[in-house]
Amino acid sequence: MLKRFIGSEWKVLLVVVVGLAAGELGMRAIETRLSIDVDHLKNFRTIARALREEADPDEARVLFLGNSLTRLGVDQQVFEQFAEADGWKIHTAKMNPDNTALAEWYYAYGNFFADPERAPDVLIVGFEGGHLRDHPSRHPARLAHYYCDANDWQDLRQFDLHGFEDAAGFWLARWSAMYSNRDRVERRLLDELIPGYREGMQIVNERQAADADAVAAQSRPAYQRLREFIAMARVHDVRVILAAMPIAERYQLDDELLDVVSETGVELVDCRAVPGIEPDMFPDGIHMTPEAAERYSRYLAGALPWSRLLEPATERLSEDSPAKGRSAPTAATSQRAAATSG
Repeated sequence: MLKRFIGSEWKVLLVVVVGLAAGELGMRAIETRLSIDVDHLKNFRTIARALREEADPDEARVLFLGNSLTRLGVDQQVFEQFAEADGWKIHTAKMNPDNTALAEWYYAYGNFFADPERAPDVLIVGFEGGHLRDHPSRHPARLAHYYCDANDWQDLRQFDLHGFEDAAGFWLARWSAMYSNRDRVERRLLDELIPGYREGMQIVNERQAADADAVAAQSRPAYQRLREFIAMARVHDVRVILAAMPIAERYQLDDELLDVVSETGVELVDCRAVPGIEPDMFPDGIHMTPEAAERYSRYLAGALPWSRLLEPATERLSEDSPAKGRSAPTAATSQRAAATSG
């Protein structure tokens, strides 16, 4: 009796294992077809290699890092043409995973660009609202599968994973495409089965984001991870640009963010109000139309201090004393005034 029971249990277990293995293999086979974003996530290494290999020796390598605001808002061709018309030869690339913030960008840059061979000359981080604040990632499973490796464990435990459940889920997602993409599969299925599901979920997500912002507004925002991110980029002499991107409703810049700008001397380019970009050029309130993207890209290219960004490293001001020669602290002061004026 016991032998028969154990034998049947093993058969059930075998069926489960075979089913999971088949599901995992199937997911890996169709993974890049789940969405444009998954295909982009799978190509991080290719993007890094292309930026290094496709840039001519006399071209500066410029990396745009952000989310879907950057994907839809930065017209690389317009940006390059405007910069080159001003006398600067550049080659650009974009890394823009959807629905992400600094919690994801930190690992994306650290694992795919932070070495002497792959580091860009200029790193432009496009953000709005609270994208740069210290918040844990909302997608730890995606961190595990697409962004991170074991070397990130200390940072993950400090910023993103809290408790045994988070840690266990991380390591499961590290090796399982099916587990790490389970939310995407769920959305695809429900989108097919339930009329209006996608629109409804977008409303729910917007309300949750608004609630999260309201909670964050009640406490003092922190920017420790941003400081570490800037320090990581500067190890390889990368010039970091923080670009405050436009959206339909104007937002303020945190005083704490402006403090980081003053302390580190990074460039903060305020693009919240670009001439010619109107609120109706954001169909969903945050993403630009192609016309708005062209205007934003031209404005950003014209606003960057190219001569200072691309001067030889030996002629640059020491990062230990940014206030002596660079305009960043002065810029931060003007940004503070603009931010507080709304």
